[in-house]
Amino acid sequence: MKQINYAEMSDQELKHYLVKNRDDQAAFYAYLDRRQARSNKTIIELDDPDWQEKIVAVIREQLNANQS
Repeated sequence: MKQINYAEMSDQELKHYLVKNRDDQAAFYAYLDRRQARSNKTIIELDDPDWQEKIVAVIREQLNANQS
């Protein structure tokens, strides 16, 4: 059986692989590790007057990253 390198897969590829191979626990844990490694930083405070601009900037950044 061929050894699968999950680290070489993009997030999208790994998600598609998981959908087709739901019993692959190693792939599932690789996906969870990626999710946990991502930053969960707070981008705005509750009373921030510029909250809309900051949210729009984060959304644009994520869209650009997904298109790359």
